[in-house]
Amino acid sequence: MRRLLFGLGWLLLLSAAGAAALALLGWAATGKPPVASPRQLATGATLGLNVYLFLLLFGRLPGLRASGVLAAWGPAQAVVSLLGFLGALAAGGIACTNIFIVANLLLGAAQVGWHADMGGQPALLATAFGGETAAAWWICWYLGRAGAARLADGGPGGIAWRPAPWRAYGVAALCAAAIIGVVLVLFTLLPPNPKALNDLPSARLFAASGWAILGLLLLVMVIGPVVEELVFRGAAFAGLARRFGPVWAGAITTLLFMALHAQDKLHYPPGFIDVGLMAAASCWLRVKFGSIRPGILLHILYNSGLLFAAGLPH
Repeated sequence: MRRLLFGLGWLLLLSAAGAAALALLGWAATGKPPVASPRQLATGATLGLNVYLFLLLFGRLPGLRASGVLAAWGPAQAVVSLLGFLGALAAGGIACTNIFIVANLLLGAAQVGWHADMGGQPALLATAFGGETAAAWWICWYLGRAGAARLADGGPGGIAWRPAPWRAYGVAALCAAAIIGVVLVLFTLLPPNPKALNDLPSARLFAASGWAILGLLLLVMVIGPVVEELVFRGAAFAGLARRFGPVWAGAITTLLFMALHAQDKLHYPPGFIDVGLMAAASCWLRVKFGSIRPGILLHILYNSGLLFAAGLPH
């Protein structure tokens, strides 16, 4: 109850502080006393909520501070790792969205002839980078609380952040090639609807050019796979395996991983097959070789091959 009251108190305080801060910024931009509209108050409160989420995720709020190294790692930590990952993705995305909204409000109030296109490519890119960056920071911080011994533990209940034999990476590459082969067969037998795919936010992102597309490729082909493997085959798998064993841990994390990618796959349901195969193969590699690093390579190669395969309908 005490932690709940502290959490609600900080939420209300930071939301009110965000609304007040935006009103004062509007005053500074226009030189007029702050008379905030409901939209401005809501935006300011969202800013405060964003700060609250970051401080809560990283255990920096008095009364809600995280302790040192976690004594245990089980299903509770698996749930926290997954929810924290999703929360960090959302918080990072909201933070970048807030930047665009505040820019619109302040520049509009100052009668500057510029506005941020909320549905445009810069906003989408900023949201994607903000979400993935926040998620990467958070999972690194949370796994740091597992302790060095648990991080290097290659057993089913360890995080398995440790070197693997070289042949493990060769096996991972072969798995990636086989899964991309499945993708190509699916595209041949069950062609996707290019129009439906082009309407997805991810497809609009890849209409970028220059430095933006390079950054996006880095995000999709490197940062995303590393973060997702740390979360699903590292933190979540370890916590679930301690209670339910590696088979059930693999099945649960694979289904959750498929659910995470449902937004894109619902527009092409056969895509659930290859993303499920990738997740299951990554779990198998993790158990067989006692390391999540071959799974990271598999994930990187899978995403890279998927970008190539997705270009075929065009």
